[in-house]
Amino acid sequence: MKKKILHLLNTSSYSGAENVAITIINNTSDDFDSSYASLKGSIKNDLYQNRIKFLPVQSMSILEIRRIVKEYKPDIVHAHDFTTSIIAALSGISVPIISHLHNNSPWIKTYHPYSFIYLFSTLRYKKILGVSKSVFEEYVFGKKIRKKSLVVFNPLNIKEVILKAEKATETKAFDIIFLGRLAEAKNPLRFINIIKKVSLEYPNIKVAIIGDGNLKFDCQKKIKEIGLTENIEMLGFLSNPYGIVKNSRILCMTSKWEGFGLVAVEALALGLPVVASGVGGLPDILDNHCGLLASNDEEFVCELLTLLSDEQYHNGKSEAALERSRELSNIEEYISRIKKIYNG
Repeated sequence: MKKKILHLLNTSSYSGAENVAITIINNTSDDFDSSYASLKGSIKNDLYQNRIKFLPVQSMSILEIRRIVKEYKPDIVHAHDFTTSIIAALSGISVPIISHLHNNSPWIKTYHPYSFIYLFSTLRYKKILGVSKSVFEEYVFGKKIRKKSLVVFNPLNIKEVILKAEKATETKAFDIIFLGRLAEAKNPLRFINIIKKVSLEYPNIKVAIIGDGNLKFDCQKKIKEIGLTENIEMLGFLSNPYGIVKNSRILCMTSKWEGFGLVAVEALALGLPVVASGVGGLPDILDNHCGLLASNDEEFVCELLTLLSDEQYHNGKSEAALERSRELSNIEEYISRIKKIYNG
């Protein structure tokens, strides 16, 4: 009889952590019976398309976790990110818990109440998985949980990204794209300011912002205020943005913090140089051959202008991007590690 794995997520829509959970479920289905429990929302459609059992919860709370565990009777609870992990740990369930950390929010670097609460909750975890070394290096109590910690990075299936790009119905081309949640972590307002500076040299530049989030209206307001309505197109959330990524020239990531930075690898796989801030797992992904880790706005602007104006320079980084993505492709190794963790 297959072990039953319950994936817990405190979200309602598709993004990085959700992608990882779905990838794990799809690639371990021969060995494990997995279900996905989260808040109700558009994620239901993504799970339906992947034929994954969805267990909706009213809220990610102790009572709801107890209810889901009682009904589903899992052998392992795979809790994604800090909040869900903590609630699962405090729920009093006797099922083994895996805490899977997909981001490194700023509070983990300080003696914040959440830092102490998470440390206390680690007593209940059998394993703590991190998507980059920085998750544990930046956590103020990282050394205290070292014995349980394991860096697993993210599952990267380059062939799947290329296939999605070929099947995409949205195929518009842009000079520069931003792909991610419109939230503080991704810092889209900084991206808009950088584009303003680039537009002084390239007044006809075409830019796309792909994603949705709580900063959507702030971004729209900013674009209008600084006169970029003819340059920046806000496309919202797209279930398959890879056709646009493939046909565009550069990906720009202005993140304040990142866990891994999956979108960077996906862009590399489609031949795009990536200009990004050097946070989270991005230094493990990018170098000066396939893009640039910019430390300030001036470096962002300078690199973007060079990539736009020098075709040979752009082509060299595009070729390096493809090569780097092949080096990072790890789906078989990743799934093998996850299976060993579940069986262990």
